[in-house]
Amino acid sequence: MIKGNIWARNLSFFLFIIIFLKIELISNFVLQTGATIGTDNGLIGSPEIKCNPETIELVFRTKREFRGKIFVKGHYSNPNCRVDYGKTTLDSRNSVGGIILSHGQCDMNRQRMIQPEGMQFSTILVISFHPLFITKLDRAFHIRCMYREIVHAVSSGIEVSAIATQTLEYEYPFPNCIYTIRKDEIDGPILKYARVGDQIVHRWECLSDVYGLLVHNCYVEDGQGEKQVIIDGNG
Repeated sequence: MIKGNIWARNLSFFLFIIIFLKIELISNFVLQTGATIGTDNGLIGSPEIKCNPETIELVFRTKREFRGKIFVKGHYSNPNCRVDYGKTTLDSRNSVGGIILSHGQCDMNRQRMIQPEGMQFSTILVISFHPLFITKLDRAFHIRCMYREIVHAVSSGIEVSAIATQTLEYEYPFPNCIYTIRKDEIDGPILKYARVGDQIVHRWECLSDVYGLLVHNCYVEDGQGEKQVIIDGNG
């Protein structure tokens, strides 16, 4: 009976040593990995936001190769809502990463704005430098792209949790819209004077790949106060 107790104590002692060694090895591995992956990295400048016609894109540069991940907050488990660079490592000589999201993807917020008038899309993106843990280098950005019907698109940032948020802006140029009166056909010469019976073509155009053009309430006047509607209020 005494030998059995001694054997049980020795077995418990050996198991404790084995478990302790395993924990020690795992701890050392985690510390070494954390020291080499991400903790000495960081963003270079501010990320760039692109408010495209159908998508929102965030592009960033890092000091060293980026082996972390960028994802939509609250949707990390969805592979369509994240980009994991732990499997696809960036070239350290050109450490550029980012993510592209379609409008409405990953529960992206869509809101019709009245003042200023337009459509706004927003989401929260998190850039995490370590493939497993949260570190002090992690950054969160509240991305807001607003597509104004007349002027331009803007974005801004707000405070997210304990991670500081930085404002990013992008502005579209004003569209250059032109109205001309042409002779005989759409690409005919521009008319300044015309005679009764001449065939004329009205041409409206906007030099923009983002904004469209709606012509409405167009009429001609005979100089005597009489008006003839050419295009009604619905275009």
